[in-house]
Amino acid sequence: MKIKSLIHLTLAAAIAGGAGGAFVSCSEERHPYYEATPEITDVYIDKLEEAINKLKSELSQAEFGEKKGMYPSESRAMLTDAIDNANRYVLLIKYANPSPSESEKQRYLNECDDALSRFRATVRTEDVKATPAELFVDGRGSGAESYIDFGHDEEYFNFGAAGMQSFTVEFWVKVTKAGGKDQNVFLSTLVNQDGWSMYWRNADGGIYRGTWGDEQGLVEPSFKAPADGEWVYFAMTYSDTGLPDAPALRARHYVNGETKTTEGGVGQRQYKFNVFAAHNKPMTAFGRYMRNGDDMLFEEGFAGYMKKIRIWKEAKDVNYLNASYNGEVTVTGSEPMLVAAWDFTTKPDRVDNVITDLTGRHTATIHGNYKWERIINND
Repeated sequence: MKIKSLIHLTLAAAIAGGAGGAFVSCSEERHPYYEATPEITDVYIDKLEEAINKLKSELSQAEFGEKKGMYPSESRAMLTDAIDNANRYVLLIKYANPSPSESEKQRYLNECDDALSRFRATVRTEDVKATPAELFVDGRGSGAESYIDFGHDEEYFNFGAAGMQSFTVEFWVKVTKAGGKDQNVFLSTLVNQDGWSMYWRNADGGIYRGTWGDEQGLVEPSFKAPADGEWVYFAMTYSDTGLPDAPALRARHYVNGETKTTEGGVGQRQYKFNVFAAHNKPMTAFGRYMRNGDDMLFEEGFAGYMKKIRIWKEAKDVNYLNASYNGEVTVTGSEPMLVAAWDFTTKPDRVDNVITDLTGRHTATIHGNYKWERIINND
């Protein structure tokens, strides 16, 4: 098989559906030499690459936040989506058979210009009058009634290549009333024995767990739970190849400034990540879906508060966890290893149950019995 044909087949898989035409297939010819892929030249490739660089420059220079001159976090997706599409269009021009028409190529360029214009139109013309608030959700009771749905996205589940999985999940939680089940689930992607989950469990007077699945089943390190009714900073870090500051450990559970438990087994067991496509349940807070498929059983919720949820595709060290716990870390949404982040510290101006995360890529939808409780500063 020719090298050129292999390239065509690979790109066909990457851009399938984008051209609507046929792609070069594998040749049965056999040659004692390798044939180099000819260089494709087209003025529209140059123009698209110029447009991509322009979009990237705009994204790198933009500030996202609630002050005048900044952009809403959800506007970020206008540029990232346009960049992804433009890169795909370059591949279509180079390798699609038949090649896109001149009008199609011009449309590709127009899309880039339109995305840039739409993005710039969202710049804030005045400071957002944010109301400091805490998000309360009463997730008690049976059924998927009151909880947060973060959507079904592989980014929450898959954090790298096989044997190289690394992630950190951190948040603040305050439990006001237990849900009455064996567990109060804080945040979870766990379905059956796949994914991860962080929760309180009714055992030994109350324990916390950060659980994940691997090829041998569930791994469930646990430790004595903090008291309910107070804000708790809870973080779990994991790496197949060992934590950056503790290579012999693959996991650490950290609460309120202290390492509570660790897990070894580096090189012996690996996080199970390649089953995402078989699942159809979203990441949730204040409870979880118990099984996959059409079974809608949802339970193990609680009543309380959550804030400053962050998911990273890297294992953070203790220095970072200390800084985050002490309020010394500012997350903007532009961090390269950040998967998703929600603050839940201010009441939205309009729709108050659909919240775009700081990266602009993900959306949290709050269902059921919830409220934004205004924070009164008496200082």
